[in-house]
Amino acid sequence: MALYRLEAKIIGREKRGRSVVAAAAYRDGRKLHGEREGKTHDYSRRSKGVVESVILSPEGSPAWAGDPAKLWNSVEAGEKRADAQLAREFVLAVPPELSAKEQFQLSVAWAQKELVASGMVAEVSLHHTKTGKNPHVHILCTMRKLDGDKFSAKKATEWNDVGLLVNWRESWAGAVNAALEKAGRPERVDHRSLKDQGIDRLPEPKIGVAATAMKRRGVLADPDRFQLVRWVKSLNEVRPQMRDIQGPGEIRQFGTGKTWWEKSIIFMSRVRQTARETVLDTWNRLLGSRQTREQPNMPPPNRGPENSR
Repeated sequence: MALYRLEAKIIGREKRGRSVVAAAAYRDGRKLHGEREGKTHDYSRRSKGVVESVILSPEGSPAWAGDPAKLWNSVEAGEKRADAQLAREFVLAVPPELSAKEQFQLSVAWAQKELVASGMVAEVSLHHTKTGKNPHVHILCTMRKLDGDKFSAKKATEWNDVGLLVNWRESWAGAVNAALEKAGRPERVDHRSLKDQGIDRLPEPKIGVAATAMKRRGVLADPDRFQLVRWVKSLNEVRPQMRDIQGPGEIRQFGTGKTWWEKSIIFMSRVRQTARETVLDTWNRLLGSRQTREQPNMPPPNRGPENSR
């Protein structure tokens, strides 16, 4: 289903001497040479995950602004400080209910209206994961406006205003909902927090690429972030029952049974089943990884009831 996400962050040199050329190569799935550090960043192996990419620039921009290598190397060359802020990045979730063409058109139209129209040069890249569950867009933007055939000597500090970020969040939600409506889809997104929407539910934490990579490579069978997400989901599951206990002193349930306790049996069975499946899944994955490392050719041990003691 359609989910809302607009994440804005700064790409700077303060973290391990990061390069905006490397960032652009990764997001665009291509090979770019960084002139400042004299290093080639080759992410062409990621090109299958990059559906489409384009550079948008204000009217009257020089031709080199449309070339990824020249654009981002010019950004690097224009920043002298060791801790310089190089670019602003937006990460947007696009609705899986839309086609790839519609997703890209939605992102480009939003970037053109909200970012490029104010003077930014922006590279928009649509990414599709292997699972197809997390289509998203990376928008890499310059921190300076173009002044003729070069970047301005001063950064556009007005782009750092918190109120502008709030407006960007709201406008992205509006753009997504308009695209869904145009496509004849009933789904809608909301940029407001759960609290502001009047939804009594804890926000689920982001798993993140680091934890996902550790699980995929087998470094950890069940990283902490995955455990945290399951824990928050379980808290949200029992949250309505906790409210009922704190309020009228009984749990309101729909279903068969004369008393609230009888009506709660189904819910408690679901909780026990979820816990059982989680434990068994973790145990099986641990056994599988150990079996692969130690005795890859032996069949898994029999874990039936008669051997469980």
